[in-house]
Amino acid sequence: MLLTFNVIGIQRMQTSLKQLEPFWYPLMPLEAWDGEPLSVQLLGRMLVLWRRRDGQIGALDDRCRHRSASLSGGHVGLDGYLHCPYHGWAFDTDGHCRELPQQPNQTIPNRCHTKAYQVKEQHSLVWVCLANQAKLPIPPLSKLASGCHRRIQGFHEQWQCSAFRVIENGLDNFHHYFVHRGVLDALSPIPEPMEGGITTTSDGLKFSIPLELSTTEALEATVGDCSPTPRVERYVHWLAPLGLTLKLTWPNGRQQCIVLFAVPRDSYSCTILRFYLRNDTEEEVSQSSVIAFERTLIDQDRRILEAMPSDLDPCPVGEQLIEADQPIARMRQLLQKFLATTS
Repeated sequence: MLLTFNVIGIQRMQTSLKQLEPFWYPLMPLEAWDGEPLSVQLLGRMLVLWRRRDGQIGALDDRCRHRSASLSGGHVGLDGYLHCPYHGWAFDTDGHCRELPQQPNQTIPNRCHTKAYQVKEQHSLVWVCLANQAKLPIPPLSKLASGCHRRIQGFHEQWQCSAFRVIENGLDNFHHYFVHRGVLDALSPIPEPMEGGITTTSDGLKFSIPLELSTTEALEATVGDCSPTPRVERYVHWLAPLGLTLKLTWPNGRQQCIVLFAVPRDSYSCTILRFYLRNDTEEEVSQSSVIAFERTLIDQDRRILEAMPSDLDPCPVGEQLIEADQPIARMRQLLQKFLATTS
């Protein structure tokens, strides 16, 4: 059965980068950053992340208000300020200019200050919100770690595709049968019904749906289950606007929770941040086996997604959704409400 936009209540919507600003985005794992000034791109803006000597993180426009030099090329001085590499102007984490070496005895005008953004450390990630107030809090990912013994840092890389495409791919229960053949061999092209339907949450939606597979050597290495046709229980949670968790429970009791964020760099590319929580140990399943298996899967997804139209559009024109696409249709519908409501 086809689902039309009118039936599910979706109207045509153009989404701008500005509409996505009032949300928290994880820019990188803390372990991937030494605290030195670093240039990052978020929603079309170039930012500089830096850490004061007392440990506090700052996120500023990566442009000195003097002559537009990149502050990410500067250094953190003994005074705890970020110093521009061009003429030494110094900024604090609030964006206030604290020193003009060229006129040390004069009052610093307000026009010399630069823009600062909200930044937090949480879940071993660096989060930034470009708006003064976020519509949703940082997701409480710590709840996912219950019963898990380890965290595996997976992937932090740039993709040339829409961030919405990445998240919808995670909600797509159909593509496994075609995209992942030979690695994750699903047994039927018709997914079983969702158990309990789709539940709307304060920060997105949830649903569960099983997947029956034929064991491959790669799958057995990462799951540790040698049964010929294991049935994995899949619990999906979309975290508005561009996050996703996928909890997998295998017949042998192994569990893995995949945490994925697609962070828009601009209208045509995004940064993928993906890590894993597992209830086994390194001795049972090595981290290298997990990463190798997942690398193959996401590369298969990436080839498809980067070949699709890459503009940042949550409701592409001309796409014909069918009954199996209910999670995607519902996500598109809810997304309109998240983007339209005020803080």
